[in-house]
Amino acid sequence: MSKRIEYIDIARGIGILLVALGHSDFAQLSPFAYQVVYSFHVPLFFFLSGYFTDASIGFGEFVQKRFNAVLKPYLFTIFMIYFVSVSFEKMSFQTALTRIAKSLYGSGYYIDWGQLWFLPHLFAVSVCAYFLLVVMGKINNRFAKWLILIAILAGGVFLLSRFHPYSLNVFGKTYELFGLPFSLDVLLLSCFFFILGGEVRRTMSESAFENPILLAGAGIGALLLNYFFDYRTDLSARVYQSILINTLEAILGIFFVLALARQIELRTGRLAAFFGYIGRISLIILIFHLPIQDFWGEKTLAVTQAAPLSILAGFIMGVGGSILIHELFIRYNPAASWWFGRKAESKTVL
Repeated sequence: MSKRIEYIDIARGIGILLVALGHSDFAQLSPFAYQVVYSFHVPLFFFLSGYFTDASIGFGEFVQKRFNAVLKPYLFTIFMIYFVSVSFEKMSFQTALTRIAKSLYGSGYYIDWGQLWFLPHLFAVSVCAYFLLVVMGKINNRFAKWLILIAILAGGVFLLSRFHPYSLNVFGKTYELFGLPFSLDVLLLSCFFFILGGEVRRTMSESAFENPILLAGAGIGALLLNYFFDYRTDLSARVYQSILINTLEAILGIFFVLALARQIELRTGRLAAFFGYIGRISLIILIFHLPIQDFWGEKTLAVTQAAPLSILAGFIMGVGGSILIHELFIRYNPAASWWFGRKAESKTVL
């Protein structure tokens, strides 16, 4: 594995741990830290997804790869949730079908495991970004490319609150819906960070992230912006209160994580191996952490009446339980690995 890929895996590992932390009741302990995490953790994953995207391959091949990587695991997980609910709980078959149909809409408001909204949306973002990258690839003027990127950002912010909620009239009956299918109302904003990832890779050398000044500057800058400006970011909830401040916070947070990941790779072998491993199974953690985390957090709180302990226990169990699922049921299982868009590993025989 190349060094470039290794520190990107480390960045994914840091990012997915922040996602799991953000999905806990962590805001009760530190509203400011919660705001800082939310200012960049979702844009980080769009940025990393676009970092190595290759728009030179055929469209059909590209779509197939993205389907296998993110949409197939989403569909499998949705059907798995309701198969288990019908088989081992008291959910009726009709209720399960209704919830599956709602989940196929792909917006977080209609998904029981709300964190899964990211997967169908990332598929849509990848397809949209492919066409934008093809168009931008034909433009030789870098200034013009950045103008297009800024226009995508502005369009994304403009559309963000237009469909959450919105009314749809079908055969004389009006429905109030929250978000477009696959969260397409967030599409341009997510595409901005996705394409930005590729542009940064092409314009910045890997050694730039080795500079401790970048690490310190990006980290301090993100903290100061969040401290002085109370502008929230939550793409799932369609919150992006300042195009300038929120975008700067996200970019600084992303650069901080990349610089931190590079420092970890260069200086700490064991820590690099840990975060790299977490990054490589970030999809599994994204899918499974929240229900496990909620279950153990509630159980711990009921027994101890200690909110900080329940938050910590839920976080550890959410991440640890996801790792256990990966190690016991997915990592060496060809069928399960295929459904989760992965290749099964071979067990090493000593």
